[in-house]
Amino acid sequence: MIYSIFKEYRIIRTRRPLFILLFFLFTALHSNAQESRFGIKAGPNYSSIVGDLTEGLKFRFSGHLGVLVEIGLSYKLKFQPELVYSSQGFQFSTDLASIQADSPVVGENDFRNNVQLNYLTVPLIMKFALNENLDIEVGPQFGFLLNQVSIIKNLDEIDGTDLARRTTISGDFQLDYGAAFGLGLRLNDHFSLAPRAYIGLRNRLNGLGGFAQNYNVALQLSVNYSFR
Repeated sequence: MIYSIFKEYRIIRTRRPLFILLFFLFTALHSNAQESRFGIKAGPNYSSIVGDLTEGLKFRFSGHLGVLVEIGLSYKLKFQPELVYSSQGFQFSTDLASIQADSPVVGENDFRNNVQLNYLTVPLIMKFALNENLDIEVGPQFGFLLNQVSIIKNLDEIDGTDLARRTTISGDFQLDYGAAFGLGLRLNDHFSLAPRAYIGLRNRLNGLGGFAQNYNVALQLSVNYSFR
């Protein structure tokens, strides 16, 4: 009984920042509704992790999908909160022969490891108009880790019998945060393109002790569609 109550308390406490941000987001949606443009967005991600203990990690392609609202604050200034599912992560290869021999033998990589870090992100973007069709976009972004999916594929299996090993670990809504910046290019009344970069500012190794630090990074290209 006590354990169950404690577990529920931990879940609520872990997700509290998400509830606060969602409340802020929906408040923004209902404020100044006459000056708002609602929309959806989707596109590819190119992400990895940088910093300590990341040697050999490579960027991986994935994608994102979400909703947004553009709120006009003045002729040149707009506020755009978003709610986006974003698959990030990294990939790396391992040479099993070198590991078993305990030597730096250069050989073929036997396994490809693809690590997906699936986030629910809340970018809070300010848009500064350079002209009628081009905006500079900048603002904080908060992310909540939904799960971590690891896929290990044996590259030596060439007869089609390989079954990639897949494991999924709950993310417990672990918080990530950082800075997002990019451009918004309006194509017509409904469609726009938004290339954007994200640099994480929360150390992913914070709970492990020591001085090691690494961070999420991602490049995104969004195709946005506005309903009005």
